[in-house]
Amino acid sequence: MSADRLPAGPTLPTLRPEGAPWRATRLWSEPGGPPTVAVLAPTWGSTTEEAWMTRQVAGALADAADVHVITPQGRRAGHRIDSVFAVHELGTPLARTAGLRRDLLIEAVVATDTSGRVPPTIAPLLDRGVVEPWAGAADILGRLRPDLVVIAGHQHVGAVEAVDRAVPDVPVALLALGTDPDSISFPHFDRVFDRAAAILVVTEVERRAVGVAHGRPDRVFRIGAPMAANPSARSEPNPWVGTTDYAIVLTDAHSEAEEEVVELARLIRFSFPEHPIGISYRDVFVVWHEGRWSAGWPVERSSDLGRLMAWARVTVDLRPGPLFARRCVDSLLFGTPVIVPADSRAREHAQRGRGGLWFSTPGELMWCIEAMFDPGIRGPLGRQGQAYAEEEYGSTNRFIQRVVGAVGLDLTTADADVGG
Repeated sequence: MSADRLPAGPTLPTLRPEGAPWRATRLWSEPGGPPTVAVLAPTWGSTTEEAWMTRQVAGALADAADVHVITPQGRRAGHRIDSVFAVHELGTPLARTAGLRRDLLIEAVVATDTSGRVPPTIAPLLDRGVVEPWAGAADILGRLRPDLVVIAGHQHVGAVEAVDRAVPDVPVALLALGTDPDSISFPHFDRVFDRAAAILVVTEVERRAVGVAHGRPDRVFRIGAPMAANPSARSEPNPWVGTTDYAIVLTDAHSEAEEEVVELARLIRFSFPEHPIGISYRDVFVVWHEGRWSAGWPVERSSDLGRLMAWARVTVDLRPGPLFARRCVDSLLFGTPVIVPADSRAREHAQRGRGGLWFSTPGELMWCIEAMFDPGIRGPLGRQGQAYAEEEYGSTNRFIQRVVGAVGLDLTTADADVGG
């Protein structure tokens, strides 16, 4: 795979039983070939930031190795080919309720016990329903005999147990996916971090959180993400909001939901009647200007959202993504500054990247938006944010080099193998 692009989106070939022959590609390593990497991922093909990031890391590794993805998902055990990946589905998907129960228990323990200890009665409850689904991974790993295992998600104790049962001497890298500081430092997951020779994180905030909780900052690597501004977004503006001084507001909520972000969006539209305000809800896109509004289909395609952000004066993301606030990075790559909640992962882009402002109260939010309609404030923030986003997130080649270098693979050798 060329180093200037990552694999295309998921394909859906026929699922074959595990162990059945596959003629299109080899499923097990051949002597003298490139190294084999097994990526243990709770899901494959989801649209969350965590799943998207897992796929990007797997794509970077595919430049230097044969990559096999092992995931509990699927209705039955089997394997398939997805782009450059061999995907092994265990047919034992992780129940969403089990993950929610684990997260609630972590929140409860952290809130009631500041000692950092996990009560003996709680530990089994944390693992219930999230460890057993990984059991089948041991058989796949035993047949693969990978040179490296990458675990996607620091909470997957079951993945570590499968690795230690099947290939205990194989090195492990961890893609931390640390969206919650309490979970990063929760002692129950120490063995996942301890097993990893290299820990991959996306942002500086995540890097610091992992370093403080688990020490050895020399094994924590900030890799960023491979992103780019789509030049076609600037070909023409959205006809509803045009090219005037408008703000785009992202809620990630239903327009009729009783949620704080919906109330904040309503406050914004009433506070700035002289400027068009485009509000993206899950179910509808609304444009409000001078007391009049029009509504249309929700913004579902990333290309449509990119066009809205490219022509906007500011992007107000009321509920940024929990891992690295991907939509905010997109906005900055277009040179459009952002306004984000102070307690979100997106604050790093506004503060460290100097690409926007952040708020803690509704009053602060209104002040931030008012300030952004001033070209003297908006202009420098947009330029600074764009330079930051391009450096941290705007190069696929640089991302591949960071990932491959962090886990100790060699791109030069891999390129030589491919080229013969």
